[in-house]
Amino acid sequence: YEIYQCDWSSDVCSSDLTGNQSIFGLTNGVSLNGGVTYAFEMGVAMSKTTGTTSHTLTLNFGGTATIGNILAVTHEGDVNGSLGTRSSAMGATAIVSTAGSVITGSMSATNQILAFTSRGTVSVTSSGYFLPQYALSAAPGGAYSTAVGSYMLIYPVAVSGANVNIGTWV
Repeated sequence: YEIYQCDWSSDVCSSDLTGNQSIFGLTNGVSLNGGVTYAFEMGVAMSKTTGTTSHTLTLNFGGTATIGNILAVTHEGDVNGSLGTRSSAMGATAIVSTAGSVITGSMSATNQILAFTSRGTVSVTSSGYFLPQYALSAAPGGAYSTAVGSYMLIYPVAVSGANVNIGTWV
């Protein structure tokens, strides 16, 4: 098992731009072996306190590993406020490529917060790094920060290309 938990003394700040950015502020991500399918789970909270340019957020995965396939089901909620503010709306997105998918609606609040969980599997063809990232559709006028305590858990479950059957499946 590999786990990365953001246990810094303060949140990790990104940049006010549209290119891919590491969710956890890492350069490479986690090193994965080729020929293996991994299961993963992420719990992430992000916020910004300036800027009102309307934008969306895409969750994607970069790195140097060659990916055979990926499926991640992501549930996200966003709201104007501060971390700890409840969002009354929750959306769900199925991510089926490392290029990712937009997981938010249009956001333009000055004090924007979002939280998401993402669970799925990724089949790695060739060894390399796997890096959770996000991209914004427009620079909002203020940078997002990933909150302390955000995490990713990833662990091997099978040889790539094999159907795994543990138990009494028929």
